[in-house]
Amino acid sequence: MLPLGGGGDATGGPSAGSLVMTADERAASTSRVAEKYEALLEAKVADPWGDLKAYVLAQPEFVEAELGKESLWARFRDGRQFLFTDNLKPLARPLSAESLQRMERPGDALQQKGASGNGKPEVPASGIAVFLSADDQGNFAYAKAAQARIAEMLKDRGWTIAPQKDLTIDTLMSLSTTKMGILHLTAHSALIGPTGVRQFGVITETLTTDELDARYKAELDSGEIIYHRNRARLKEMLLGQQRPRYGITEAFVRNRLKFSENSLVVMVSCESGTPDAAGFRQGLTDAGAGTIIAWDGSSNDIGHVAMKIMFDRLTAANKFDAKDPANRAFDMEAVWDYLGKRGFEQDGYVYTNNLLVTPDAEGKGQAPAFVKRFGNGFDLTNPVITDLETRWKDIMVVHGNFGTKTGTVTVGGTPVQVSAWSDDRIEVNLPTADNDPPGSMGDVVVTARDRTSNRRVLTSWRGSVEYTFETLPIPGSTGLLTSVLNLDLHVRGDAHELRTEVDGSLGRSVRLFVPASDTKASYKSSGTNSSGLFTRTWSGSGTLPYTGFGFDGNSLSLHGSIDAIGRLFKLSPAVVGQDLLKVKTTSISETKETTTFLPFHTDALGFTNAFGGDTASYGTLFTLDYLGNVPAYDKRLAVPTLPPDSAWMRVKTSGMTASPAFDGTVGR
Repeated sequence: MLPLGGGGDATGGPSAGSLVMTADERAASTSRVAEKYEALLEAKVADPWGDLKAYVLAQPEFVEAELGKESLWARFRDGRQFLFTDNLKPLARPLSAESLQRMERPGDALQQKGASGNGKPEVPASGIAVFLSADDQGNFAYAKAAQARIAEMLKDRGWTIAPQKDLTIDTLMSLSTTKMGILHLTAHSALIGPTGVRQFGVITETLTTDELDARYKAELDSGEIIYHRNRARLKEMLLGQQRPRYGITEAFVRNRLKFSENSLVVMVSCESGTPDAAGFRQGLTDAGAGTIIAWDGSSNDIGHVAMKIMFDRLTAANKFDAKDPANRAFDMEAVWDYLGKRGFEQDGYVYTNNLLVTPDAEGKGQAPAFVKRFGNGFDLTNPVITDLETRWKDIMVVHGNFGTKTGTVTVGGTPVQVSAWSDDRIEVNLPTADNDPPGSMGDVVVTARDRTSNRRVLTSWRGSVEYTFETLPIPGSTGLLTSVLNLDLHVRGDAHELRTEVDGSLGRSVRLFVPASDTKASYKSSGTNSSGLFTRTWSGSGTLPYTGFGFDGNSLSLHGSIDAIGRLFKLSPAVVGQDLLKVKTTSISETKETTTFLPFHTDALGFTNAFGGDTASYGTLFTLDYLGNVPAYDKRLAVPTLPPDSAWMRVKTSGMTASPAFDGTVGR
């Protein structure tokens, strides 16, 4: 885009100097434009904007004029620029919701998405969020309230919120030394300039004065700053406020603003997403903006509803239309897809079935505006935890989206050692001992670039589980042979459901858990079975180490899973070893001693579904109560691979206590 300033530039504007106008002259001439527009509307002329353009061109203060969507741009005789708009309306309820209930989603095809940068979601490098809004006699009150709500959501995730300010030139100038992670801006805006070299302008709250004209002379002459009036301010004019306001162009944002890596700019302002506003957006990109959300058409308060919901789902604030159970945090791609699928209804009125389509504000048949996304640099407002997994040697794996910059992890409020960090997976070492030291269980929170994730709970269960195999005497014999495996069990895992899409249905995790290192296992075999002159005796006792999923001598193999939907705790143990059971047989002719494996029949523990797709394919199903505890359990089952009525397996526990107790407020 060519610059649109005065001084004999390439657009053909007249040279400044002898033609310089005073602030009073500009105020008077722009007031006449606003008054003329009101007169044209009152007269109900067929083409008020066309007539207004003709009027402006007939005035001695102006040398050029062009029309935009509900706006007029003009050039003063000294080369400086003026913009008059009537394009931001307060939201009016539609007379009938029926016309909107079947609205299609044309905005989907217009979403602007780029190729993934490094393919890995990142948290913005800067944690500073800036909120700027016009005021316009209170017409932006809803916008300011929405911004305040969004600011609270971000603050809770570790963002530094700059004090909310009106959109003024001084405020914008002061940002020249601040790298922003998020800029949320709402204002009057429109296209300016003659056909062929049009660009986009945003209007501030700063009133023009001779002093400010002198201070900003270079910016006014170069086209970084322009003059503006909006029809909504006619009331101010009637009360004696005659001055226009300053606006900014793409050159201003390119030269004055700064954004960090992976930053986000939200512009709830008319025409900000149109092709003609590409230069302004490019100026933001040149200043470092990673992603820009903007409106192709006229924005209104529905746009602020969409942005409140967007930030709510990004941060897991769960303050706007919260679900039960609450949502976890999601990344931008998931939230953007969600916005295109959900609508907004209030007090029985359906405003839109797609929040990426902003409907006509006044119900006068105007085309809806489409919310577009430009650039792919922004992914996350904060780290996102999806679920947790525990592994051998007291390793916890945190799954989600965290960015590539190594941060910290706390468990129960205590920092824990991070052994590996990648954008979607973090491994930490959990402190483990019988006294459950700090950091061994509780709320898990990831902090990256000083922003905190949604929380997920690592639950700890402790209790004893006893597995007994017992042979039954066959007819003609007496005495039982028994082998008992005792587990002093400590396991940790994620007991909550999870969602794979925003507001989606709940599912269960497929992650396995394994015992903590302070789990202890012991065994003891005993008993004698006699039949005539033949006697068999079992003996042997000891402890078994846990060796993960491998097979390493005499050891215990154990894993499990949690079905958070069915409220089931699945435990799948196995004993590995060839010389744990000592068998002594005595007959009339000899006495013989051998060693063999411990009789532990995994097909008689409660369930088997080796081909059912469950990661825990055999074992015992324990129920979970509403607090997450495992109640007492005692059940005997016949061993299907042995002759009927010859042996059984018994599984028994007095219960296992969950700590912390199940928390239904955790986001899924």
